[in-house]
Order: sequence, then C-alpha cells, then structure tokens
Amino acid sequence: MTTYTPIELEYKLGYTEETRPGRVVRAYLREKYPHHPHGQRWVLDAGQAADVLANVPPNDAR
Repeated sequence: MTTYTPIELEYKLGYTEETRPGRVVRAYLREKYPHHPHGQRWVLDAGQAADVLANVPPNDAR
C-alpha cells in the first residue's frame, strides 16, 4: 500500500517555498479529521491523498 505525507502532497500542489512544509495540508486534515491525535504523524492512504489533492487549492504562485 502506498502512503503519502502532507509534505509530499504540498509539493504536488506547488507549495515548494513554505517555511513550515506540510502546513497547508495539515490544516485541511485537522479540519477534516478533528479526532486525529495531536502531534501524531499524518500518514495518508491513496483515498485520503486524493481527497487532499481535490480539496486543497494549488499554489498559484509557482
């Protein structure tokens, strides 16, 4: 099973110059999955990654 991290997904969305990599995706994930344990690493399956890519806007400043 392939897994993804918020940093990998942000890179796919064009967020390559972030000072805190993964921040935009993690903010979306915290809103969608509010019961995820705080401080625990996010490891996403293909379905969750597809949801992130469909709902987090790409960085147009590329």
